[in-house]
Amino acid sequence: MATIKKEECSCPRRKKPTCPHKPYRVSYREPGGRAGKPRQVSFKKLDDAEAFAVKVERDKDLGTYINPKTGQRTFEAVWREWVEAGTLEESSKRNYQSVYDNHYGPFFGTRPIVSITPTTVQEWEADQKSRGYKETGINGRKSVLSSVFNYAVAAEIIGRNPCKKANPRRRPGQPLTPVTDADIPSMEEVLGIIAEAPKLIRAGFWAMAGCGVRPGESLALSDESMDWENGILAVDHQVSAYGCQEISGSRRGVKRGTKHRTFDEARRTPVPDSIKELFSDHIDAFGTWGDRGWFFESPRLSDRHPSYDWFLDQFKAAAKQAGTPQYTPKSFRHFFVSEAIHADIPLFEVAAWVGHRTTRTTELVYGHLVRRAMSRGSRTIHSRLGLKLEPFKGLIVPPSLTPGEGDTEDWDDVA
Repeated sequence: MATIKKEECSCPRRKKPTCPHKPYRVSYREPGGRAGKPRQVSFKKLDDAEAFAVKVERDKDLGTYINPKTGQRTFEAVWREWVEAGTLEESSKRNYQSVYDNHYGPFFGTRPIVSITPTTVQEWEADQKSRGYKETGINGRKSVLSSVFNYAVAAEIIGRNPCKKANPRRRPGQPLTPVTDADIPSMEEVLGIIAEAPKLIRAGFWAMAGCGVRPGESLALSDESMDWENGILAVDHQVSAYGCQEISGSRRGVKRGTKHRTFDEARRTPVPDSIKELFSDHIDAFGTWGDRGWFFESPRLSDRHPSYDWFLDQFKAAAKQAGTPQYTPKSFRHFFVSEAIHADIPLFEVAAWVGHRTTRTTELVYGHLVRRAMSRGSRTIHSRLGLKLEPFKGLIVPPSLTPGEGDTEDWDDVA
């Protein structure tokens, strides 16, 4: 049981309210009974000491006790521990560091992590909005922030995750933002962007729109990954901003495996005949390089992949010249998924093709596109079943919903 002891300081009584000494000392043991480590915390006011004593005993009873000193670690220190604790690749670590420097460090970096409250997180969100960031990006960064706090809770550094109370009006369990009609380019807009792209990289744009691959995955297309006979692409490599720099150079590194999947778990996606023909034309025009027969080579360096940044710049320039600067490479994936859904392809198939970790992701982002297909579904079932019911009309006697004249007992029940 926590005890409170008052230890008078030598300051004159008139100066005690402003002197730096803390006369009220709370003594208690950490969880574990007599084996628990004894601790002491001092307070200036008796009310604060009593409140702490009650809280520490309650936390021990509930199994939620946290050593107050661990929470004094800075957010930056916990962030670095969180990054190193996982199994992230070097490229992912560098990406996280870039996000930290731009979005978390200036606001949270030097604060004791225990001092970060739901209100603090709300202030950070407001700061993000004032800097002109879209809600989709803010939500994504908040999910990462929440993961850091979840780690701190699991490591018994803090007692609760402040992100979970920052916005009580937000529906839980839906951090992903569904796409809107404005996010999905039309066929004409897709063709317009590709027409403005350099011929050297057009096949990569076609791969995103026609096969649903990510930008880094399209840069890592190779003859080795193509099943030309069956029209299937094994998505087993990607070019990342930082991966394997000693092989491919800065921001043009290729690595085995893709997002959420190792090389041995490579997903497979269908390649339409038209796209397969475009891939073949690309090889005829530009050739391949390397042991795997890579499709794309740096325009300036031999035997090197194009840089990830160069690819994004080419897309941005092409979209601007086509009069649709609002689109990004991800817009082509949205186009692919929306076209697949409108073609009645099951969501679980689409999720496997585009590399979503689970179908839940596909449902949250694209599920509303399926709901729009209700009328089409009704017509499909009618064509398969409704027309076959014609011979049965008039032969099926519906049940009586009201009792007959002689059924007095039944009429009493109705009354």
